[in-house]
Parts: sequence; structure tokens; C-alpha cells
Amino acid sequence: MVFILLCWFIGDRLFLRNDFKTQWCFFLQNIKPQNFYLLLLAVLLMPLNWTLETLKWKILIQSKSSFGNLLKGIIAGVTLGFVTPARSGEFIGRVMYLDEDDKAKVFYLSSIGGIAQSVATLMAGVFFVTLWRTDPLLIGLTIGVGVSFMLVYFRFDFFNRFISSIPFLQKYNLVIDNDALPEISVQLKVLLFSFVRLAVYLLQYVLLLMFFCVSDNFFALVVHTGVFLVALTFSPLLPFLDFSYRGSLALFIFNNFSNNIIGILSGVTFVWLLNLVLPAVIGYFFILKKKTFHTADTDFTN
Repeated sequence: MVFILLCWFIGDRLFLRNDFKTQWCFFLQNIKPQNFYLLLLAVLLMPLNWTLETLKWKILIQSKSSFGNLLKGIIAGVTLGFVTPARSGEFIGRVMYLDEDDKAKVFYLSSIGGIAQSVATLMAGVFFVTLWRTDPLLIGLTIGVGVSFMLVYFRFDFFNRFISSIPFLQKYNLVIDNDALPEISVQLKVLLFSFVRLAVYLLQYVLLLMFFCVSDNFFALVVHTGVFLVALTFSPLLPFLDFSYRGSLALFIFNNFSNNIIGILSGVTFVWLLNLVLPAVIGYFFILKKKTFHTADTDFTN
């Protein structure tokens, strides 16, 4: 239902409130071949984005697995997370390329890594939201949510005590000891990588929005994109459907900033394709390859 409503919102802006043919001509007229380097830079930032995530994961998991295997696990995780709520299937892909028997530990550490990225987005988002709107309620809400995520991240041991007391999780050994949780020094390193990755992610959006001629005001694009990423943290849809949420959200946030509706939609959709869809396709082949090797090893053993 939400997906349908969001698609209707986008369609309303494209076809009902505006003339699509006029919008399309405006979009094409503003595309400049000399700005192709912006598109190229955004594409080149994609491998950097996942390299940073791999380094972050390596610090967090403290595994002896090679960088290549950790990267494959992350990309395989993108594939499985692409079709699961809140990307909950990501840890399964990461487990496939880890020499780690404790699956619960991988799950919780993967969750902690995700929380770290949310903390970075929300804390940076306080600055962006303050510049975007002078609404004390909105700013206070952003600060409150950011602080809540930060408390969960740095004091996950308190949260873990509650989780570990749930009989169902205890029965199936789906708990993790506090001793296995990352130390504060590790958490700080992971958070630092999360901020750097956020900067890369934000820059991708800005470069593509500039390429699609949404605006040439770099600072304004950074602010609006920062607000967009804060709201994107709470997408209610499955990742393979949330292009509708991204599109409608971008049109709302950039509403008073640019009239290039198709340019806005093109920018956010291209990032979605580049950072999620393409890695998900690549990860699918990693999963197939892993399963093939596993089957071959089993047959050989038998």
C-alpha cells in the first residue's frame, strides 16, 4: 500500500501537476556533455564506498579472513539484504565468506556496524537539518533520535542484557556474550569509517545531482542531500522497492530548491542502481559460486 501511494505521489508530480513533455525537454536541454566527468567520479566512488565498508567490517569482526573474502561476503550480503526487511539478510551473505562458527556473533556485529552508520548519518544530519529548516521540533527530533542511536551503539552491552534474557533466543543459542562485543576503541574506529563512508555516499548524490543539472550550488546540494539521507535511514519499504520512497522523499525535500523533477529522480535513482542494484547482481554470482564450490566439495567428500 505504501509503495503504491509513493508511486502515485511521483506520478502526480510528473504527469498531473506538470507537463511531462515539457519536463523531459527541460531535462534534456540541461544535460551538458562537458559535465560527464561528474558522472564518472560518482561511478568511481562506488568501489571506494564498499572498500570502506569492508575495512569497517574487518575492524569490527576482527577476523583472519582475507580482505577479498570479506568484500565478497559484504557484496553477497547486499544481495540477500536487498530482498529482506531492514536488510536483515545481509549477515547471511557475510557469514558465507567468514571462517566463523558463531553465527549469532556475526549477526550482532553486523547489526552494530549498521547502527554505527545510522549514528554517523543522524549526528551529521543534525547540522544539515538545522540549515534546512529552523523548526525547533524537527531539529529536536533529529537530535533525540541521533542520541538514542548513539546510546544503543556505545552501550550495546545494556541492550544485550535484555536480549540475552529472552528464553527463545537462549534456547536456540541466538545470544552473544558481552565479552564478545567490540571494545570502545574499536567502536570509535568503526564510527570514524562510518563518517567517511557517509561523506563518500553524500558526495555521490551531489555529483549526480549536479550532472543531471538539479543545481550547481554545491553547498545547498550537500545540505539538502544530508537531510535526504537522514530521512532515508527510516525507509519503510524493502530495499528492492524503496526507489519509490527515495524518489518521493527527494521530490519533497528538493521541492523549493529545484524545478528539475526528472533530474532529481534521475540522480537518486542512479545512486540506488549504482550502490544497491549493481552490487546485488554481482553478489548473486558470488552466492552461486560459493554454493557451487560447497556442492562440489560435498560430492568429493562423499
